[in-house]
Amino acid sequence: MEKKCKNKKCQRPLPDGYKHKYCENCRNEHAQKAKNFGKGALGVAATAGSIALAIITKGKIDPKGKA
Repeated sequence: MEKKCKNKKCQRPLPDGYKHKYCENCRNEHAQKAKNFGKGALGVAATAGSIALAIITKGKIDPKGKA
């Protein structure tokens, strides 16, 4: 019996002895989606952190260094 990729859209045949459920292309797509989600989450966290810092210090930190 020939193993096929578990992705319903893909269904590529997998080589004998292949240890993964998905083909290499589908695995790369999953990894890219995870990376993009991580980048988005990091951006949201950084924005929330900068807003929280501004609220805590009541805007007394001047990023340009001018007094």
